[in-house]
Parts: sequence; C-alpha cells; structure tokens
Amino acid sequence: MTAIQDQIFHQLQADWTKLAAYGFKGAGTDWTYRTALVHNFILTVTIHDTAMTTVVTDADAHTPYVLHLDPANTGTFVGEVRQSYVAALKDIARGCFKRATFASGQSAAIVAALAAEYGEKLEFLWQKFPNNAIIRRADNRKWYAILVRIPASKVGLPGDHLTDVLVVRADAATITAKLKAHTALPAYHMNKQHWLSYQLNAAHHMANLMAAIADSRELAQ
Repeated sequence: MTAIQDQIFHQLQADWTKLAAYGFKGAGTDWTYRTALVHNFILTVTIHDTAMTTVVTDADAHTPYVLHLDPANTGTFVGEVRQSYVAALKDIARGCFKRATFASGQSAAIVAALAAEYGEKLEFLWQKFPNNAIIRRADNRKWYAILVRIPASKVGLPGDHLTDVLVVRADAATITAKLKAHTALPAYHMNKQHWLSYQLNAAHHMANLMAAIADSRELAQ
C-alpha cells in the first residue's frame, strides 16, 4: 500500500456489499475496478481479502506511472495526476468502504446486537479520536455505551498495548461492588461516580456485558 493509500484508507475496510454497485468487478473477496484519470491515465484498483493495490497506467505508452507517488515531484503535470488519483481513491473510500474499528470480537457483537434490538448504531463523533465512538438512545439522544480502543494502562491494566474497552452507565451501588470485586474497571474519560469500564475480548461473557449495557440504557432515560 502506498503512503497516499494508507492515509486515505487508514482504519477502513471494504464493504463487500457495495463494491459491485460502485463498479468493481469480481466476487467474494477478489475485486477489480478501473477508472480514467486526467491526461489519459488509467487507475486500476485491486482488492484481495484485506490487501489493496493501486496501479496508474499511461494509456498511450501502456506503461505504469509512479511519479505521482513521490511528494518530491512537484511539477504541474505530476501534480494534476496526483490530484486526480487522490480524488478517485477518496471517492472509492466514501462509496464502498467502512470503518474497521470495532469490526470484530465482542465490540462487533455488541454493535450488531444493539442495532438489531434498538436500531441504534455506533457513532464516531471526533475526527481527532477515530478510536472513540458512542451509542445513544434514539428517543432522547443520551449516551449509554461508549467504545474506545486505548492503551491498557489508561484503565489501570498492565502494559500499553491497545485494548477495546466498553464504558457504560451504572448506579453507585453497582460501581462500588464491581470495583471492589475487580469485575469492572474505573470509567474511562467519564464521571467515575456514574460510569464503569469493561475490558472487551477478555474474561467477560457477552451475556454479562449486554446486561450491563441494558442497565445503562435504562439509566439514560
């Protein structure tokens, strides 16, 4: 993946259900898309599983073109090709890619369950914090679940590896009991008197997590 690709598609993954409608040809996890760029160049995008490659070809010379990939090349012609290339990739990202954050494990299971039961979906509100998202009630817009991917040390766990954390509302008695029993963690970035954190993909069963979320949703009335 080129530096330009990496910047545009960072934390995104292909939405297989949208590729064909956009114009990609293929099936399953193997897809190819071609489109014209400026100056008679052709962009070919190939997706195989989670890998993506892009090739720009000079249609007249039938040879690959790579000058647009080097930011040191600043001439007018190469700049126009680069601009066309970037615009095409950004349109592909908007049209048939989705966020990869919280797309697996218990995070994904929680998001899918809440969307199915309440029609309430994950919202990424902060461009500067792409690993932070919230779910709120549709009726009153109050938050009741927060998903974050943060260094473990931020919630008192050993190490600085990234871990998925669920933050929910809870009453004072529940907070006291769970913290004393070490079955939950202090709230991350929220009022610790009214919220609790749970490390995901660890020791918590889904049923217990969903029960904590249900209680949080009730408290958000």
